[in-house]
Amino acid sequence: MRLISMRMPENMVRDGDMASPETMSKFLRTVRDEEHVRERDCALVLNTSQVYFRHVTLPPMTVPELLLNLPYEFRDFIQDNPEEYVYDYAVDEIERDEEGAVTRMELYAAAVRKPLVESYNQMLKKAGFKLKMVTTAPMAYMRLLRTFIEANNLYVEDGQDVVFVDIGHADVTVSLFRGINYDSARTIDFGCDEFDNIIADLKGIDPYTAGSYKFTNFEGVLDDPACLALCDRFALEVSKVVNFYNFSNREREIGQLFFLGGGARIPQLTRAIAEAISVPTTNIEEILPAEARGQENAPVCALAVSGVLEGESM
Repeated sequence: MRLISMRMPENMVRDGDMASPETMSKFLRTVRDEEHVRERDCALVLNTSQVYFRHVTLPPMTVPELLLNLPYEFRDFIQDNPEEYVYDYAVDEIERDEEGAVTRMELYAAAVRKPLVESYNQMLKKAGFKLKMVTTAPMAYMRLLRTFIEANNLYVEDGQDVVFVDIGHADVTVSLFRGINYDSARTIDFGCDEFDNIIADLKGIDPYTAGSYKFTNFEGVLDDPACLALCDRFALEVSKVVNFYNFSNREREIGQLFFLGGGARIPQLTRAIAEAISVPTTNIEEILPAEARGQENAPVCALAVSGVLEGESM
């Protein structure tokens, strides 16, 4: 598995959305040509801010009945026209009685706006790709955990939970799992671009150029007191989420926290977070498929790898 991660041009993404789908298409086509990517089929992973995603419990029903019922499961969340959304589900667990008849259905359900999916579809099509599967970040993460456990003949102890901390450019997503089943996610509304601003001031350069300095710790910029203070700020916010989860689930225990995203490549940052919480921490690379490990950009590509695994399972 060859992992490709390219730094996007400046101002390509704003507030989590594409500023210009046309420009993004051209960028992806350039990457495809320069990296000689022959594959055309692709999977799209939507983050938690782009989709409504929840766990639902339903009585026994047929697939047509289920599809008819799904929109009603989001009536408290969707304020605009429900028909503007596409709905899907994945089975978590089917409970049966002693005779084998279904008594209860535990499902993961998702709702996403149709125009959003169509905009991605057109963007990818213009870049020379074919959108084959759309999933959510929680579903992709669960597939990664399950694939790792099955491949290594492991088991999950009762009460042992998992946390993924995705440290991105504009924000941090802390995803919490009860065992290997998705529980919830919290978003911290600042990200690694804060380092860019600090480094830009230190070096008298623009933030975009400064962004390339943080991953190499050019001239020790990450060891500057201002950058270290920012690491402590990240650590404080992540620890708040972890501590609140522990407080709300006293009968359980977080067995492992995994770092991913660009921030996972900043040792000063991951060390600060690890020191602020009483939870074992490691890099997401530890549970990626063997062929995806040992590559410098593995933490950045972890969600993409998870999406591919989810697509292959369908």
